[in-house]
Amino acid sequence: MKDLSCDEVMERVPALVIGDLTPLEQQEISLHTAICAECAQEIDACCVLSETLDSLAESESIQARAVAALPGLRDRLLAALPGRAAYDRLDSPVGPLWVVVSERGLCRVAFGGTEEETVEWAGRVGMEPVRDPGAVRPYAEELDEYFAGRRRAFDLPVDLSAVSAFARRVLEATARIPFGRLASYRDIARAIGKPGATRAVGNALGDNPVPIIVPCHRIVRSNGAIGGYTGGLDIKWRLLTLEGASLPVGGQ
Repeated sequence: MKDLSCDEVMERVPALVIGDLTPLEQQEISLHTAICAECAQEIDACCVLSETLDSLAESESIQARAVAALPGLRDRLLAALPGRAAYDRLDSPVGPLWVVVSERGLCRVAFGGTEEETVEWAGRVGMEPVRDPGAVRPYAEELDEYFAGRRRAFDLPVDLSAVSAFARRVLEATARIPFGRLASYRDIARAIGKPGATRAVGNALGDNPVPIIVPCHRIVRSNGAIGGYTGGLDIKWRLLTLEGASLPVGGQ
């Protein structure tokens, strides 16, 4: 979770007032205002101003526009409510996996770890964790098919709403790498139009919330070396072996 500066908090106030921030962004602002009375007072003043403007909207000309905007406002209010995070533990050839599914799709695959860590992660991104094997089962079946060599691409939806816009671009580019093929961190940086952002690409892939499905194991260094992997190099090697991918000579 990011420690916001006062300027960053003030930049987010308009979106906060209309309810257009993610749960994580709201938590970051709450942490800041808990220790910064000046920002807390400024936000309170903006909220009072917003309520005053809402009262003025009772005039006929403004009221018509307000009515037209109600569906979008309703959607934003609903989006601000805590979402449900169904999770379960799966056994796999690379060890236990904790899989989390939101209402939008698969949002987390964690190698090893504990149930407590999974619950804590869900709360940190503003979701209500519920252990629900039934909701996770379709994703578990696709993972089983992948490990059994019967699936080369995943079809079920993925939810990347908890990552930054930059990380989303990196992960979306990575998701396009075909089964059994390799690409470099530099390739991904070029693919997203940021050729100088190799290090930032590596950081984004290191925080990939849905490894295997978004195949960051297919990313290696430009010199052919295997590079790093959040799940550990042993798991990276096993996934590449499963897909029949091999590094260039001397790339180990």
